[in-house]
Amino acid sequence: TRKATDGTVVEPGQVVTREEALRMWTRAGAWLTFEESGKGSIEPGKLADMVVISKDYLTCPVDEIKDIEALLTIVGGRVVYRNKGMPE
Repeated sequence: TRKATDGTVVEPGQVVTREEALRMWTRAGAWLTFEESGKGSIEPGKLADMVVISKDYLTCPVDEIKDIEALLTIVGGRVVYRNKGMPE
């Protein structure tokens, strides 16, 4: 959002959508390290490390994104973090 703590938007022309930000952290990151054939998107045969989060990142109010919490983290097919509120 490029929103500063006082609420002003710094360089509004550089704001990215949520979808663009998600792509930057997933597909683009894999592409930059020449690993797009094995990770970066959810497809058969690719690594599937993932996180379950407390809110829907794409639809929650923008000011709540900073409060999203990880509830469950899976790396290499193993649960490596489970929030105490998540059932087994």
